[in-house]
Amino acid sequence: LTAGNLADFMLVKLSSGDSNNGIVTTETRTNVRKIFQSVALFGPATCLFLLSSLPEQATTAQILLGGAVGLQAMDAAGFGAATQEKAGERWAGLLYSLTSLPGVMIGSISVSVTGQILDMMSSEEGSGWTTVFQLNSMVCVVGAFCFLFLYDSKKEFD
Repeated sequence: LTAGNLADFMLVKLSSGDSNNGIVTTETRTNVRKIFQSVALFGPATCLFLLSSLPEQATTAQILLGGAVGLQAMDAAGFGAATQEKAGERWAGLLYSLTSLPGVMIGSISVSVTGQILDMMSSEEGSGWTTVFQLNSMVCVVGAFCFLFLYDSKKEFD
């Protein structure tokens, strides 16, 4: 709820300048989506990377893990809203489904891969979790850069 409200607030503020006359431009929408998706991916990447050093304090680990999950909520105002802008009302659901499908498939496979990594590295103290958290961090960073470089909010489908 907060991400969407904050994104709306930013869109209104950025479009209320004298030159825009209250019209939200494609460039403004693109920039707002990129900001929120960056937080949704770089934030968890940072938390997971810090978590990979396996902090000694349980509270620190809980805060980092909570931060990784909580910051992903910004995705609602990034990728979550991006498909609606690209496709409009008629095709937004289909586009969201098609673009989410690869992530769901890879996410399903990654559960097994995570188990295998932990099994292979179980003899070394904590190193399996270190690898898992670092791999997840890397995936978030790659995804963030892909979104930053490839996304624009120009409508593609009517």
